[in-house]
This record gives sequence, C-alpha cells and structure tokens, in this order.
Amino acid sequence: DLRVGTIIEVNDFPKARKPAYQLTIDFGDLGVKKTSAQITTLYTKEVLLHKQIVAVVNFPKKQIANFMSECLVLGAVNGKDVILLNPEHKVKNGMVVS
Repeated sequence: DLRVGTIIEVNDFPKARKPAYQLTIDFGDLGVKKTSAQITTLYTKEVLLHKQIVAVVNFPKKQIANFMSECLVLGAVNGKDVILLNPEHKVKNGMVVS
C-alpha cells in the first residue's frame, strides 16, 4: 500500500548501525507513522521537514535498535545515496500511489 505523507519531525538516530534519521510522517486519515531512513548523505533535517514523500504503509512493524519502524520510505538508490520519491505537486496526505 503506497501512500503520500508529509514529514512532520526529523531527528538524528545515533543508535543506528549506519547514519540515519528518525522520521515522523503524517499520512492524513491513516494517522502518523514513524520510520528510520538512511538518507543522511543527500538530505539535511531542515530540508526534510515538511517534505512530502512516498512510503509503504502496510508492512509489519520492524525494530531497529531501540526504535520501532512503522513504514518504509521509498527512494532510488545510487551507491550510498538515496533519492526520495515524492509527488511533483502538493497532494493530500494519505493519497494512494498507483
């Protein structure tokens, strides 16, 4: 289930094995979900805040160190860099991606 959400909080994740952020994402009617993302090479916390992204929202929760990840942010991978997938125009949070 691919949905659009807006990042509403970004924190460092020092306990992750590889550099990562902890993201809190608003998916509208689906609620707010948290995830960890290894996207520190191309994105600062300030750039990510309020950015709309695409994520898988129906995977089982996964424990990463001391953090529970509830969704999976999607991006194109180029070596260590991840380029986030996002809508070209602002859309309603929770919108289905097909």
